Amino acid sequence: MKIDISGTGINIEQHLDTVNDAYKNYDKLRSGKADNTGWVDLPFIFKKGFLDDIKRIANDIRSKCDLFIVIGIGGSYLGSKAVIEALNGNKEGFPEIIFAGFNMSAAYLKKIERRMTHEAVCLCTISKSGTTTEPLLTYHILKNKIIKKYGKEEGNERIYIITNSNDGILYREAIENGNKLLNIPNDVGGRYSVFTSVGLLPIAVAGHDIEKMLKGGAEIASSVEWKEKLLNYAICRVVLQKQGKTVEIFEHFEMNLEYFGEWLKQLFCESEGKEGKGAFATCLSFSRDLHSVGQFLQQGNQIFYETLICIKKKEYDFKIPESAGEPYAGKSLEDINTCAEEGIVLAHKNSGIPIIVVEVPELDEYNIGKLIYFFEISCAVSAYTIGVNPFDQPGVEVYKREMYKLVEELR
Repeated sequence: MKIDISGTGINIEQHLDTVNDAYKNYDKLRSGKADNTGWVDLPFIFKKGFLDDIKRIANDIRSKCDLFIVIGIGGSYLGSKAVIEALNGNKEGFPEIIFAGFNMSAAYLKKIERRMTHEAVCLCTISKSGTTTEPLLTYHILKNKIIKKYGKEEGNERIYIITNSNDGILYREAIENGNKLLNIPNDVGGRYSVFTSVGLLPIAVAGHDIEKMLKGGAEIASSVEWKEKLLNYAICRVVLQKQGKTVEIFEHFEMNLEYFGEWLKQLFCESEGKEGKGAFATCLSFSRDLHSVGQFLQQGNQIFYETLICIKKKEYDFKIPESAGEPYAGKSLEDINTCAEEGIVLAHKNSGIPIIVVEVPELDEYNIGKLIYFFEISCAVSAYTIGVNPFDQPGVEVYKREMYKLVEELR
């Protein structure tokens, strides 16, 4: 994996105050003394016994179902969804993983309910508090469907609960009903929880190698070289924001990364977006979005910078038929896709748009683990460096309070 910040035009050595702050904040993260930083050492502290437990439970789920429904919102689903989609879905012969509880759309839930009627199903709900509205409502609707289909005893054997180890709502329910219970560490927030059972269980059920993911994360966590690279990325982000670049556009030419972009949006927006600070993170899928917002990128209000994620080795390819005509006939589809990718970098650099390139050798578990840890640490460092707490989200509670008032008025 390579990180190229040369397209930003930033000379790191000219921003020594920011550099010093970033390095201090990195040490703060790795010290183990800051609140909510239990995720920082996850690639190292998970002993084989923990992974064996995850794999055993995943095997139990696979033996029971063809469809595994995971209920959660935000970090409780985006990380595992991002990884599974990046790895091209579930492996052949493994259950399909679908996600629910991240909206309140009855139409979306009805589609899932119809599938539950005809397919062998297991259900997993993920929530620390057990009270977040969207997963709470979805869980009770689908739980009743499971119990009705299989009966109380077998139905509860098909329900898996991931929550805090304390005496919360879901914890008590799992004990009472005999559901399989997994733990969310108290000092790990949702958007940093991919390397916990929250992310690893669905990924393992889909047939992917979670141990390789952790090894990828450990590669970043243990390397002096990668410490410098991720800190340089974080420093560039802070400097660009000071220069008025208040939007970070993540981009890719690989559609399997679409949900990885959704995970990045939550990671950066919730970690940095406080006190009038932070860059607004969004993600574009190319070449599709070049035909909708490409014009703006090239000649619009350039309040943004770009972070392009490039995948060098592709799993699939097609040879273009002769009927497509020149200049495409006989050439590789992915080679043409790479030409578009390189063309964007050249065009945007020539227009003075700051662009960072993250080059990934291939989309496998090891490199996905590296990407996740790289962005997690970089995000937390940059948030600390702009002066905000990366691990809370007080603004989210504002709309919830207003919603609850309106719900209580319903008849």
